[in-house]
Amino acid sequence: MTPAWNLLVRGGTLVDPAQSISARRDVAFRGGKVAAVAETLTGEATEVIDAAGALVTPGLIDIHTHVYHGLATGRHADQTSLANGVTTVVDAGSAGWMTLRGLRDYVIPTYQTRVFAFLHISATGLTINRIMPELADIKFAQVEEAARTAAENRGLVLGIKVRIAHGATGQGNQANAREALRRGRQAADLAGVRLMVHVSDTPIPLDEILEHLREGDVATHIFNGNAEQVLGPDGRIRAAVRAAKERGVVLDVGHASIHCDVKVARRAIAEGLLPTTISTDLHTPPAGRIVYNLRALMSKFLALGMTLDDVVASVTSRAAAAIGKSSELGSLVPGMTGDAVVMDLEDGHFTYTDGAGNEVKATRRFGTRHVIREGRRLPAAHEDQL
Repeated sequence: MTPAWNLLVRGGTLVDPAQSISARRDVAFRGGKVAAVAETLTGEATEVIDAAGALVTPGLIDIHTHVYHGLATGRHADQTSLANGVTTVVDAGSAGWMTLRGLRDYVIPTYQTRVFAFLHISATGLTINRIMPELADIKFAQVEEAARTAAENRGLVLGIKVRIAHGATGQGNQANAREALRRGRQAADLAGVRLMVHVSDTPIPLDEILEHLREGDVATHIFNGNAEQVLGPDGRIRAAVRAAKERGVVLDVGHASIHCDVKVARRAIAEGLLPTTISTDLHTPPAGRIVYNLRALMSKFLALGMTLDDVVASVTSRAAAAIGKSSELGSLVPGMTGDAVVMDLEDGHFTYTDGAGNEVKATRRFGTRHVIREGRRLPAAHEDQL
């Protein structure tokens, strides 16, 4: 007799914010999809995972990464993300319209990780950014070509990415920053896609940037510690930031090594400003900098005061919504894509830092036990740093 399930995860605590579930459940997979969820599932399975004492969540989604492997900043998605429970990543602007084909045709096909992308408004993407700012010459921001490329690659490209930073538009070059933002908005509108904007170390005011963002657009590096940050001179959340969140702008962590200040994040969370999504800004950093994986950042934000449900939602259901994939990803509703991760919540003493050397002391840490991609179990990794 053919087994009822290809894979059965038995006895774990399912944490699925999209279904408002945080309780013991069995989860079964068949044909690459979630087949059933119940307190107890019977029937034979080709493979059974004993998840007793562990958490079971939908596969994690990292909406800000750089996985154009082979570029100076690019990382290998399977080695750094999938092994840590991240079944879906979004490459945030590594490629522009001139370089997308390499990512699409030669890099992504080598991955088991599911990959989407934001297309950089700069024609060359991040190919040159370790040598010179990619938007120092504004002619690299080509609206019609970017919009056309995004529209022609809708299965891959989710939106347009613009880096509004001294290191992207030129030191102190406010004119370039404003024009890049204008062109990014125009390209996104022409293609009918989202706009993601880098808001760390900006040469123009944060309030001005946020005025260009609408429901579904993404402001990434939201907890940076630079002058134009979410906290105003009085140490309170800026009114423009709260207004942006209320109208549906996605406030994304985009941690990297220098774009998430512990003091800013702690104060913002204490004031009730939670990130919509937690993401890594996975990349190859300059020497001496640390980039944490998504599971480590979940541990860090749990220690900063977010609840378990909020932490999990920020990398599952809310992340899926942020990229327009809630009907497929971010939950273990029967019929949805069969991505999941089995994690331990380990007790101990753990330290996470930011680029300024500020520390977060944690007493709990997420540890990957099993990774499931389209109903198939894959090897797991256990390191915090990438």
